[in-house]
Amino acid sequence: MGDKTKKIIDNKPIKDLAKILDELNLTEVSYSDGNFSITVARGARPQIIDNVPKVNKVNDIQVEENDDYKNDPRVIKSPMVGTVYLQPEPGANKFVNLGDQIKSGQTLLIIEAMKTMNPIESTLQGKVIKVLVENEQAVEFGQPLMLIG
Repeated sequence: MGDKTKKIIDNKPIKDLAKILDELNLTEVSYSDGNFSITVARGARPQIIDNVPKVNKVNDIQVEENDDYKNDPRVIKSPMVGTVYLQPEPGANKFVNLGDQIKSGQTLLIIEAMKTMNPIESTLQGKVIKVLVENEQAVEFGQPLMLIG
């Protein structure tokens, strides 16, 4: 009987479950269909174990990068919760572009809050290094908007 079981076991469901295990970062997944039942668990396979830290490292880098912007002296932060507009009206040129020289007090963008358009002015002088938000993006209080250096 043991030989017959080996012949009717298809590797495809095992591979599919292993893929689901990996994609969803699970430690164990089971499947049952009538007399057929299979469990795939993460553990002894070094290949799967190695993939977990890589995902975490990528996430850690992203978090650190965002944290760096919050404490970066070159950052312009949102003074309110609202929606960002990078141009004065649809179809118009942006207030500023990458590489533009900025003066203190210059309008960088608008944040709409409670149906009021609030111009956000630069507190820094320098060049636009990076725009950290997209047009019509919702922003939180203190969220980094741009880097000026």
